[in-house]
Formats: sequence, structure tokens, C-alpha cells
Amino acid sequence: MSDNVLFYFEVHQPKRLRLYRLNEINKNHDYFWNEKNKEIFLRISNDSYIKTTKLLMENNIEASFSISGTVIEQALEYNTKVIDAFDDYFRSGLGELLDETYYHSLSSIFDKDEFIEQIKQHRNLMKKTFNIEPESFRNTELIYNDGISETVKSLGYKNIITEGTDDIIKYYNPNYLYKSTSNLNLLLRNYKLSDDISFRFSNHAWNEFPLTADKYASWIKKTPGDFINLFMDYETFGEHQKESTGIFQFLKYLPLEFKKNDIKFIKINGAKKFKNHGIISVKDAISWADTDRNLNPWIGNEMQKEAFNKLISLKNNKNKKLWRYLQTSDNLYYLSTGKPEDMEVHNYFNPYKSPYNAFLSYMNILDDFDYNYFG
Repeated sequence: MSDNVLFYFEVHQPKRLRLYRLNEINKNHDYFWNEKNKEIFLRISNDSYIKTTKLLMENNIEASFSISGTVIEQALEYNTKVIDAFDDYFRSGLGELLDETYYHSLSSIFDKDEFIEQIKQHRNLMKKTFNIEPESFRNTELIYNDGISETVKSLGYKNIITEGTDDIIKYYNPNYLYKSTSNLNLLLRNYKLSDDISFRFSNHAWNEFPLTADKYASWIKKTPGDFINLFMDYETFGEHQKESTGIFQFLKYLPLEFKKNDIKFIKINGAKKFKNHGIISVKDAISWADTDRNLNPWIGNEMQKEAFNKLISLKNNKNKKLWRYLQTSDNLYYLSTGKPEDMEVHNYFNPYKSPYNAFLSYMNILDDFDYNYFG
């Protein structure tokens, strides 16, 4: 039975692109939806990031974080108190910081050199912002395969995290430590227990509703393994699950119930003390998104493939930073037309209301970028 819990949180907000019309091509090179980005970031800062981080500190909850470069940029522009809250948390010793791609991009699946460059940019930003050099890595949306692990290993990281997909957990209990084919420590997300908080917490139709701290602690205690990896968006607290759902009360009382059950918090780098339970090889890329947990959320339909190929074709451009903003995975996620059970989540995040509107606007931007910055 498990006596340890590992919380990992993804902190990411894209620099959203505005609706860009066909008649603007070659006339207007302003792509960003600054008003919407500011509105969303300020709301999430106050409702989620700052409040949740203070709650973690007040209740001595250890957790591991990856924070995208676009979040840091927006925090510097819109609300520096977000950075202050994270900095206080990391300085307290409770928090651990991971590296990722600066632009939360799909570079790992199309250009190894570009992938490495964005990791180095993120590493430098974490050093500059928090004076931390992470030993652990998480790729965008937990996208992972053996090749990605080789690249990450070559950059000196010791640990990597990914999804415990259905195909993997047929053979491997996600609640143990494993090795990648490159000899990194490999940790698998327990998606059921993670999603019980991040997706099902406020679902009145769920047969386990309401989810209370004591109930959840009893589930953890009964789950076989050395540690339970609970990975989720940080916006779960206060944004996806509003304060009115009781999510903050749940988080506040969770450590008390854990203590009653002799359950401890650990961080990713602390998991290396556990026994290695073997090597896991992942040939085809996986992720933590949608029910299939593969790359379909970004390149699963013809619109996405056309946009993705156009984006890649613009590599040799005159404005590398702008091209990298265009790479942010959200831009392709908004174009998804996946399974009905997945589209509820896609529609929640999509500011354009329609994947077809998002596609036309994104392609117009890529065409303008092509005409003005390529070559």
C-alpha cells in the first residue's frame, strides 16, 4: 500500500493569437490578443496561482512545478506577485522546479536542435528568475518517447515524467519508479487519481461525488505501490475548479488526512530513493491529453496537419522569437475536432469558439509571417 504522494503541477498560459483576417495579410503584423491575454492572466493570477501557492506554503505541502516561459513573460508584464509567490515557495524548500520547453511547443517531435534550444532557453530563464537549475524535465503536455528521453538525458537531466497510458499500465504499475531506455528515472502519472481531482471533483453526476479529503486519503492509502504521481494543471485550483466547489478546502484538509494515514509528500527528485522496477520503452509518442493520450490533440486532423507542416516549413525565418510563439502547442490544440468525450475540454479552452475559425485565423497569420519574415 502507498505511503507517499507526489504532486506535480503544470503552469502554462499561452500568448494567445487574435482573430486575424484574410484582408490583413501583408498589412498588419500584430498577431497577439493582448487584451484577452491580460484579462485571463490577471483572473487566474488572483483566483488560482497566488492563492493556491500560499495555501501550499501555509499547509506545508510539497510539490513539483514546471512553469512555461510564456507564463513568466506574462507575469512580468501583468502581475509580478505571481513570481513572488512562486519564489517564496521554492525558497521555503517545499517546492521543486522542472525544466520544459520555453514556448510550451511541439519542437520535440519535429526538430531536435530546436527542442534543445528551447530547453536551454527555459533553463536560463529558471536560473535568472528563481536561481534554480532543475534536475528534472517534463516535456510539453507530457509528450514522450525513447528518442525524447535520449535528448533530455544528453542535456544532463536525471528525471523525466510522462503519462501512465492504458498501454503502459497493462504491464507496469504507475506507482513505482522506472528507468527510461536512456537511463533516466522515469515517473508515470496515475491518471485516474489525478483526474479525480482535476476533472471530476465538481461533477455532481460522478458516483463518488462529493470528493472529500478523508475519502481521497483512504484511496491513496489502499493503492498498491511506492508513491502515487498526481499530475495536473495548476489552474485546477481556482480556475477549472472554482473556489465555490470547495477545491481549496479540499486541498487545505488533504495534508491533515494524509498525516492521519501516515502518507507523506515527496518531490520528483526525492523519488530516486525508491527501487527501480525496470526499463520502459516507448516507441510511439504519448501524451497526457485526451482519451487516446497520443499526438492527436495537436496533429490528429487534416487542418492540424496542414497548419503544422506550414509552421515547420517556416524554420529559416528572420524572426525566430515570433516563430517560436507561433509554435506554442495551444495554437494547434484549438484546431482539434476529436472524439465527443474529448471536445468538451477542447471547447472549454478554445477562445475562438470553433476549430474552423481558429484554423483560418492561424493560417492567415502563418501566411503573413511567411510573406514578411521568411527567408
